[in-house]
Amino acid sequence: FLWAPVVYHSASARQSRCLWLSVILRAASMSSSPLLTLCVALWMPPVRVGRPSPLAIEEDALRAAAAPLSKYNGSTDLDAPRLPRGWHVNRAETVIGHGRPAYERAANALQRLELLEHTWLTARCVRATDRELLAVCSRQWGCVWLTNTNLVLRRECGARRSSVSWGTTRRHVLAGEETVCVTHDASTDGVRFTVLSFSRPRHLFSAVAYPYVLAQQRRFARDATAAMERACGNSQPAG
Repeated sequence: FLWAPVVYHSASARQSRCLWLSVILRAASMSSSPLLTLCVALWMPPVRVGRPSPLAIEEDALRAAAAPLSKYNGSTDLDAPRLPRGWHVNRAETVIGHGRPAYERAANALQRLELLEHTWLTARCVRATDRELLAVCSRQWGCVWLTNTNLVLRRECGARRSSVSWGTTRRHVLAGEETVCVTHDASTDGVRFTVLSFSRPRHLFSAVAYPYVLAQQRRFARDATAAMERACGNSQPAG
């Protein structure tokens, strides 16, 4: 997710410049050849003025159906997470409700990916041959919407845990992986929602805007938690 309107703070102007330079160089180093680096830099995600229709987002996903996963070495599988060193990790956990009925409501909402539907964000899942694609479209600068395509890696919907994991494809300005999960704790009867992701730029455009990328990832975690609380039947703000 890109370019949220937020002020970026650093310990000093020198540290800030070093961080910006490091993420730009890291994005360029993701490619194995100068030609591929240039192609990554020149490729742009679908851009529209105004919120696109569900059909338009599905068409974006299908156009990216053959795109391979981005290059990364790690996993957000909550049973055995492997978070790569040097990548930004975003993790948020909140108890969103209590009781078996609340868990079942949240689990069903999560599998429908209702947590991706907001005034500034929308998404569509599309099946293409043996792949499930997830196209995520976010609003930037008030009226401009950008679409990035992910590949759904894992789905689980059990008696105590419901989760979905996706990884970025090469039709995404970031490289990385994300898992969203709802669990029901038998000992406390609590329903817990977890967001876990790691990412870094794979496009020079996202490298330049990386502080905004991180801010919008935090915004997503906050808004997704609120959405899952509503799905549980809890109308209180996320804690």
